[in-house]
Amino acid sequence: MWILFLFVSVVSSVPADEYRSLVNEGEITYNDDLYLKHIIPSGYSPQKIKEHSTIEITDFIDKDNINYQLLMEYINKGFTMKGITFNIYDDNTRKATIALFEMLQDVKKHDIPFVMDWVQSNINEHMYEYVLRLFTLYGNHVVEKLLPPFIYKPHYFVNSETIAKAYRIKANKGQIDSQEATIYQIYKNKDDIVYINTNYSGWNLQQDTCDLQVNYFREDIALNSYYYGVHLAHPFWMPNDYLDSINPRHAEHYHYKHQQLLARYLLEKEHLTNMNITLYPQCGGDYYPFLSYENGLNFPTRSSVHKISNEYKVALKSIDIALKEFISRRLVIMDNGTLIKMTEENYISLLSKLIRANLDGLKAAKMIRNIYGYSYSYPMNLYNPAPSVLHHPETSLRDPVYWNMMERALNYTKDFTNTIEPFDISDYEMDSLSITQNDFSRIATYFDYYQFNINKALSTGDSYTQSSPIIAARQMRLNYTPFKLNFTVSSEIQQTVVVRLFLGPHCHYSICFNNYYKFFELDSYIVKIDEGTNIISWSPLTSLKFSFDEYYNMETKKTKENKFNLFKFPGSLIIPKGLEEGLNVTLFIIITPADQSSSSFENNKYNNQACPKVDGKPLGFPFHRIATKYNHNANNYRFYNVSIYHKKRTVNASGYFSSHLY
Repeated sequence: MWILFLFVSVVSSVPADEYRSLVNEGEITYNDDLYLKHIIPSGYSPQKIKEHSTIEITDFIDKDNINYQLLMEYINKGFTMKGITFNIYDDNTRKATIALFEMLQDVKKHDIPFVMDWVQSNINEHMYEYVLRLFTLYGNHVVEKLLPPFIYKPHYFVNSETIAKAYRIKANKGQIDSQEATIYQIYKNKDDIVYINTNYSGWNLQQDTCDLQVNYFREDIALNSYYYGVHLAHPFWMPNDYLDSINPRHAEHYHYKHQQLLARYLLEKEHLTNMNITLYPQCGGDYYPFLSYENGLNFPTRSSVHKISNEYKVALKSIDIALKEFISRRLVIMDNGTLIKMTEENYISLLSKLIRANLDGLKAAKMIRNIYGYSYSYPMNLYNPAPSVLHHPETSLRDPVYWNMMERALNYTKDFTNTIEPFDISDYEMDSLSITQNDFSRIATYFDYYQFNINKALSTGDSYTQSSPIIAARQMRLNYTPFKLNFTVSSEIQQTVVVRLFLGPHCHYSICFNNYYKFFELDSYIVKIDEGTNIISWSPLTSLKFSFDEYYNMETKKTKENKFNLFKFPGSLIIPKGLEEGLNVTLFIIITPADQSSSSFENNKYNNQACPKVDGKPLGFPFHRIATKYNHNANNYRFYNVSIYHKKRTVNASGYFSSHLY
């Protein structure tokens, strides 16, 4: 069985500040007006726009506009109707979405709020949301902020049994029998917010199935929201040339984001290895998503019995052979006959584009998702009202098989890396500074309670009144106690340097670079140091690299700053789950001179993404490939053995959760 990957990509904007005030006031009326407040440019009133409810789209778009004509064609055929399950891998849905997006590019700035009002009233809700998020990144006009995906569409993030309980609460106007409430794990706090203890998928199954013990990581609401952002930053249907024109390094970003995701996933499973729990190198068996769509259909389960046509097998095998041929010959033949030599300087970008074109192309993308999403050859051009989790970027990471597919795709790049000479890390040693001491505070993980509003799953439009109860899903999510990493650096001169921090599995210093692909980058940033003794201090909370979603946590009442950003990796997940006795991992720091091109963020629309290039070195340096001549006595880089502890909860407040969440 060939398990291949399509680097599904995935951006959104920081959520609006008004949301917190709505929650505090007990107002969770998820109607069109409230959502429009988060979308239209400031200065426009949703109420005023509603006065123009009789407006026509042709008041703002020329009838001869090609994208308008295309959109009307798909509207007339019913492909944009409300109630249709949005699936960007469906041909008609995708073409209609692209036509809508391209049409919006032609709208004048002062007409945007009126056109958005028309779109919201006439277009499928999830298509509307997808295009709005695209427009925040690629549009010619500023569009206001959107709520996080896990609040905008909870069906994609919350188990179906929780949604069913929420419907029961809504039907009973917030009232429920006390005995049922105990069994269903439903509670009401002093603010009359009803919350439902929510487990991850497979909570009622035996824990020896594939990677079930780390469901809390794969299904984390912030991680899956982030991957939606990765998709939108690199839409599979956008040509490489177009993305290159916006971000010349998009292919390198595309590769690095997936490499870092996989490195972090492997780190999360380190505690299982230390507990002698069986790990599955390939997860292709039965899979139960535990999710359901708004139309009531469940997300399809996958059987371990695969029924794949020979046509699909041959197609996937031919792609695999072609990619391996490119790697072995170090030569790529373009469609127009142009020959491009694969070198140490361009192989990351070139291979990323090749993988994207061959595995994430329109036909291959659908084929692979049908095979591994359903475990059978679903008709390529047939609309399915219940696509698999692999057909949505915001649910793909939930499936263990997707991580296998990701690893297989990344292996193409790793195979080429193994054919080139390792780089000499001694070339990057510095004499002008020295790391003399370190002081690390204790690093400890724990499962924290998190409540988030799921009322949007129960209604759309104005039908959900202010008198309806606020309903929240309450999960246990991995987190860590605050910590700092302090390094004492002695410098002979005043200088500007780049500090890079990595976390990897426990390894002996001499062979750590053999596991370069398993190291997760905590941060890379610029620091100005003075002559003499300096303290370089790093903490996740002071980093600009990560997104934090505590602003939307209804579990706590304290005032919070909104630090959620869909472009950035979730800050709560940067530390893997430890062990009570301590999980041994490896911390690495390297300090190098900042060159003239160094800047903390690139000056373009990708500023908010999580892998800015701080200098001319490859993303992930020095763990971008194997290094040799490691010097244990080098002044400017060090490996440290550190331990990550885990704090177990002895008693779960307000009920219980899955047995593996402790």
